[in-house]
Amino acid sequence: MMLHRGIKFVHAAVLAYSVVLAFLFLRSMEEDWVLGHSAVVWVTDSDNSASGSQVARVVAEFAQEQKATVAREVLDLKDPSSRRHLYLAPGGPRSSWLEDGYPTFNRDYRTDVHPVADLGLRDPRGFYYVFGSDQAATSLTRTFTDLGLTAKVYQPFSVAQLSSEYGGSALYRSFFVVALAVVTMTGAGVLLNAKAYGVLRLQGKSFGQILRRDLRQLAVFWSIAFAAVAATALLLLGLYNKLAWIGTFTLLALGATLLLGLVALTTHAAMLGLMSQTDVLSALKGELPARTAAVCAYLVRIPALLLALSIASAVVLAGQDVLARQESSQVYAKAGATTSIAFNGSLASETGLHALEKNVGPWLSEADKDGRIIFAGHRRIRGLGLEDLMKRDVLIVNDSFLAAQPVLDSSGHRHNPAATDPEQVRLLIPRSLARYAQPLREQVPGLLNPANPDVVKAASVQTVWSKDNQRVFTYNPSGQRRDGENPGADDSLVTDPVIIAFPNGSPLVSDRLYIDYASQSSVVFPDPDDVTAGVTKHRLETYVMSMTPVAQNAADILRDLVTDFRLQLFNLAVAVAVLLITGVGVCIVHSRKNAQAIFARHISGWAFVTTHRPVLLLEGLLAVFLAGWLPFQVWQQNQDLARYEALGIPAPRPAAEVTGLDLGVTVALVAVEVAAVLLALVAFHRRIVKEGATQS
Repeated sequence: MMLHRGIKFVHAAVLAYSVVLAFLFLRSMEEDWVLGHSAVVWVTDSDNSASGSQVARVVAEFAQEQKATVAREVLDLKDPSSRRHLYLAPGGPRSSWLEDGYPTFNRDYRTDVHPVADLGLRDPRGFYYVFGSDQAATSLTRTFTDLGLTAKVYQPFSVAQLSSEYGGSALYRSFFVVALAVVTMTGAGVLLNAKAYGVLRLQGKSFGQILRRDLRQLAVFWSIAFAAVAATALLLLGLYNKLAWIGTFTLLALGATLLLGLVALTTHAAMLGLMSQTDVLSALKGELPARTAAVCAYLVRIPALLLALSIASAVVLAGQDVLARQESSQVYAKAGATTSIAFNGSLASETGLHALEKNVGPWLSEADKDGRIIFAGHRRIRGLGLEDLMKRDVLIVNDSFLAAQPVLDSSGHRHNPAATDPEQVRLLIPRSLARYAQPLREQVPGLLNPANPDVVKAASVQTVWSKDNQRVFTYNPSGQRRDGENPGADDSLVTDPVIIAFPNGSPLVSDRLYIDYASQSSVVFPDPDDVTAGVTKHRLETYVMSMTPVAQNAADILRDLVTDFRLQLFNLAVAVAVLLITGVGVCIVHSRKNAQAIFARHISGWAFVTTHRPVLLLEGLLAVFLAGWLPFQVWQQNQDLARYEALGIPAPRPAAEVTGLDLGVTVALVAVEVAAVLLALVAFHRRIVKEGATQS
């Protein structure tokens, strides 16, 4: 008597999924961190008592003394999204990389290795990978402190850091969706084999003996499936990256397999234990303790419903974002080589940020005055207490922006790209917002020069009107929204923005504003050679770490979103499958327990709804619960805003709303849930009636 094929499918799927999960996770992780390190020392500040070359020499000596390898990471200036440089001080593990190169797992991401001496005069602030003991990382931190540097040890591969980094990702969510599917399909497989287990019990087999028999059969199946999956994985990885980091990959795959395998085995044993509670004659009919089985089914069904609702909403939003970005990619193609810059993220201290403003701010201001940059700051207005304005985009731009991106006035003619006065600020307001002109004018000084708004005089602000229903290109695909309204959505094209335009290089604009918006990729250079020339001329290698064409940046984000969207679709498909299986499982338990009663009621003329009232009532309550879940969540979020209103404080974000999209997703899931149960009930009802009629 063999195991049910559904159980074998579950374990084969666990093996295959674990391999795919390990591949995707390791591939993603390598884009963020160099693999194989024991710790990362992050240097965030310097008192400038030690030069970059002195720090490089000390690091080289430290590596030899401590028998550890230390590597400084530097992103590639022109290709930061797919290339980095490691400056290696050999002394311990991974020293061979200097000769053999870094063994790349993700072949789309390149890591070049250089001697640490090649760092030259580069500023010492940044990430230092330590390949050795944890004590070596702590000792390196003390060494940096002696050199006047501020440093701290981090463990990027620790459970806490990984949970924080990947906790909300589609990859992380997929693990729990699959775990739910494993529970559901394993339970269904054991349930569908109930009569066979009844025969074994009739033959005198105990619960323990039946479980051991199943485990022996699973062990045979596992040995075959494991060998097949492992051979396939090795072949594909050999073709993909020549088996780079195969040890790490194997540990990740085995870890996922162990966790999901334990879930499957635990569910298997629990279902066998549940069936052992019935008498042998009932077991031969495939019956289960109806109440306990139904409770178990709903313990899986309810979280699966909520998870499916969450995933479905994420899928729809991600799909809309992908479509929007595909549309905006046509506009990016016209941007040509226009390039944004990124700053050294290790300049996190107050002194580092001050140095960034002091050294880079004047360069950007000078470049603006010479017409070599396009300023396209993007934000939302806060503090007016006006709901309509809180949902409006505000662009802070220079004359070069208006020259590159035509904005029409209310009569349909293009606004003059250049201001008539070097201290004039133009406030371009769509005609539909004319009634808010005064409060918007009052916001201009604080938006244009937050550090010193008084320098912007009210008389210098000129209000002009723009045509309604205009879409304006912002050069930025990242999505700068941080107000809870679809954060991260594509902001490349905005409709009817309020625009604050200042003359190129205006003295009213602070260096801090240039830095703030450049750090958000909102200051771009039409000619990328101006970036490299400016960095070299002003010796800004410490501050400007990379430059990326805005079109490439948009393409990279779209690629990542498409990958995430596909994974979200997989999650949704699995979650819906769990719903269908649990719905069918509830119907199986109900039908087997009440088969005789169902037949008797049928021939007595009972209506279908009356016959199956308990199941339909529970499913109805579940549908009502699901339908009310999203409005309840929205209501709960808006309670926080009510507290702000009670205190007389402007709300930090617009009130959450139940949109038509939300309602559509909820209705679709409710329809799937109800339809699955109804169809299953009809099928089992007909089967019971047919079998009852044959026996009579």
